[in-house]
Amino acid sequence: MIVKDIPLNERIIFALDVDDAGQALKLVEQLGGTIGYYKIGLQLFLAEGFGLVERVRDMGHKVMLDLKFLDIPNTTGMAMREAAKRGVNLATIHAHVGSVCSAAVAQAGETTVLGVTVMTSYGDTELSELGYPGTIEDLVEARAGIALAAGCGGVVASAREAALLRRVYGDDFLIVTPGIRPADHGVKDDQHRVMTPARAIASGADHLVVGRPISRAERPVEVAEKMLEEIAETLEG
Repeated sequence: MIVKDIPLNERIIFALDVDDAGQALKLVEQLGGTIGYYKIGLQLFLAEGFGLVERVRDMGHKVMLDLKFLDIPNTTGMAMREAAKRGVNLATIHAHVGSVCSAAVAQAGETTVLGVTVMTSYGDTELSELGYPGTIEDLVEARAGIALAAGCGGVVASAREAALLRRVYGDDFLIVTPGIRPADHGVKDDQHRVMTPARAIASGADHLVVGRPISRAERPVEVAEKMLEEIAETLEG
């Protein structure tokens, strides 16, 4: 396992999946001494816009803007340009078409573009609905290849496919993995392809996106600290 030079407090990207800025900033203040990276997705971004992105950054933290752009190349590129203007560190696009990925990368500036492969809430039923005849692993590998060939700095994929992607494409890109659940969590929520923090890191993931296992805990900071300890032990092992 190749260990990248990523600060431990940035290994977890905490998902701010809440309704408004007040709730989001309260979580950032609560967790800010432990976690240095925060994800703003569709729900919160539509409620609060770039103003919240800037407030989180002004608090000294990094931001992953998870809007999963998918449009014609020009529109996607211009959308990515706006994200880059606001100092977003990571931004997501669907890795379906190479020309769309390339357009986003061309406008990204210092922002790292992540190609979303297959959503971690998808299973065999969803692939069947999409009309895809292969396996999830086949589709993840193919879409990761599209993203990386277009110049994306990383991909979003389940930890279950991380080892495959490392074996096929090497180590010179980021793998960001949602669907992380502590061993004692016991609930998948709406995620199908889940994994513990230790196994995800050992499989080749660089950043772990975690939301509900921390936010719904009685002691969120303690849960986050325990997960980071598990990650550190895996990296050192």
